[in-house]
Amino acid sequence: MPAKPAIGLYFTDRFAEVSQISSDGSRLACFGQLPLPSGFIVNGEIKDSAGLIKVLNQLLISTQPHPISYGEKVVVGVSDNRVFLREFTLSKFAGKEIEEAINYQVRSLLPLLPSGVETDWQIIGHDVEGQIEVLLAAIPKTVIQSYLSVVSATGLVVVAIEPAVFANIRIVVPSQFKGKDQLLIYLGDNFAEFTYITNGNPRFSDYLSDSEITKKGGISNAIRDYVVFSNSKHPNRPVREIVISGSNPQIQALVDNFKAQNVAAYLADSRLSSAEVKNHSLLHTAYGLSLKTFDTAASFNLLPLEFRLAVIRERLIGNWKAGLNLLIFLTIIGIAGLFYIYTSTRVRQQQVEVVGESYRERLIQPQNQVQIFSANELNLLSDQLIWLRESTGGENVILRQLSSITPTDLFLTSLVFSRGPGSVRLADSKSTWAMTGVAGSRQLVLDFYNRLLTQSNFSNGKLYFGSLERESSVTFRIANQITP
Repeated sequence: MPAKPAIGLYFTDRFAEVSQISSDGSRLACFGQLPLPSGFIVNGEIKDSAGLIKVLNQLLISTQPHPISYGEKVVVGVSDNRVFLREFTLSKFAGKEIEEAINYQVRSLLPLLPSGVETDWQIIGHDVEGQIEVLLAAIPKTVIQSYLSVVSATGLVVVAIEPAVFANIRIVVPSQFKGKDQLLIYLGDNFAEFTYITNGNPRFSDYLSDSEITKKGGISNAIRDYVVFSNSKHPNRPVREIVISGSNPQIQALVDNFKAQNVAAYLADSRLSSAEVKNHSLLHTAYGLSLKTFDTAASFNLLPLEFRLAVIRERLIGNWKAGLNLLIFLTIIGIAGLFYIYTSTRVRQQQVEVVGESYRERLIQPQNQVQIFSANELNLLSDQLIWLRESTGGENVILRQLSSITPTDLFLTSLVFSRGPGSVRLADSKSTWAMTGVAGSRQLVLDFYNRLLTQSNFSNGKLYFGSLERESSVTFRIANQITP
């Protein structure tokens, strides 16, 4: 998932610019640019740190339509006149051997580079023979350290340092570069950058000031010279198109001039939609720098390792602090909840005690004592009546038992119970009973008899048939056997 775009910050010998892109990466959110006094930066090297910090602080608070907040993450661009780009090829390797071979080749190139440089590399493709093509970027460590010192003093957090050429490519719609061999011209105020590109990847780049362009006979002649130079370096990939970009208002006129000469020249198409920010062409270098953290594709970052680790450490500490603050907040909420529950319980307990005490005071009053005594006497009498019915009755239970087991074609003609000596209930082991009846078949009587024996009040009964010969309209008698 794309990250939030960072602040893009870029400064040359002549100006400093800053931008912020919307969170969805589609439009310019704010932009600011201020001229730099002569001598603050010379050939990309900071000469007056205190003066530059003052200008940058003024720039951050004057951006429109809103200022840049303190502590924002920033990607810093380095002018191409302080950047060394070198491409080289390697034979095919597998797995980790590729990285080891590239690092070895980079170390072999270090003697050819200025002393004390920060390097980064990226695989950019394969040549016609299938060899791996690698682009190496290097920036003097003194330049990087001075940029970090100045930018950090403004309160911004540097997350990446990148050559400006990559930001100038990133701001253009990718489809304009895909599968093509081109020369990208970036026209700024009083300078121009010339970059040979294949399939959107830079192969080499050069920076010319306006005085150097004048020596070449103007910008048109300078562009033609770089087309010839690019073709000599890559004869198998000659320049097919010229793409003109930049913040200079003359870029459209330059495109029209080349088209009038039947040269395939095109105006760069910005990735950003139009916005309400004034005085911008949507192709400033700072815009491409801001989009670096938004894009998920791998890209160059020459920020020293210790600063990258510091950024990661700050991010982890920030996450840890956020988690700790959340835990503290939840703990406070939990304690408050427990205190509320405890307080509510105490209040309810006190209310119950008050109500109980009120009832006790009412109960000890003389008139209430009389009512309590009468209620107790009534309850005692009711209990005695219930016991008397249960002990002398039981007819309903007996009849319900017989009704539940008597089949449809069997009829009871009589049922007699006789309490035994000392018995008070009909259903008693000393009581005697007998029943007579008639049924449609002998088997029906036997089934009824078996079910009858399962009932506790009739489990000791014995069956007698009126006749052993008859199979229909069978009469029977069942009576209990008294245990002596």
